[in-house]
Amino acid sequence: MTVGLITEPKQAESIVASGDADLVSMARALLWNPRWPWHAAAALGAQIRAPQQYWRSAPREAASAIKDARVGMR
Repeated sequence: MTVGLITEPKQAESIVASGDADLVSMARALLWNPRWPWHAAAALGAQIRAPQQYWRSAPREAASAIKDARVGMR
C-alpha cells in the first residue's frame, strides 16, 4: 500500500500498473472531493456503477462514466 501526495488519477493508476504498490490509499483528496473515484474513472476512460438518482449528475464531458445510465423522457 502507498499513501501521500497522490492527487491525480493517472498518478494513482501508474503506481498500481507499475507494480510499485498493490493499493493506493487516499484521504485528503477524498475529503476535498468525495466523488474523486468518479472523476478518476472518467479521466481514465473507465465506468462506475451508480444509483439511478445519480444518472443525470455526470457532466457532459464524462456522460459515459456512469455504467448502464439511461437518461431520457420519463
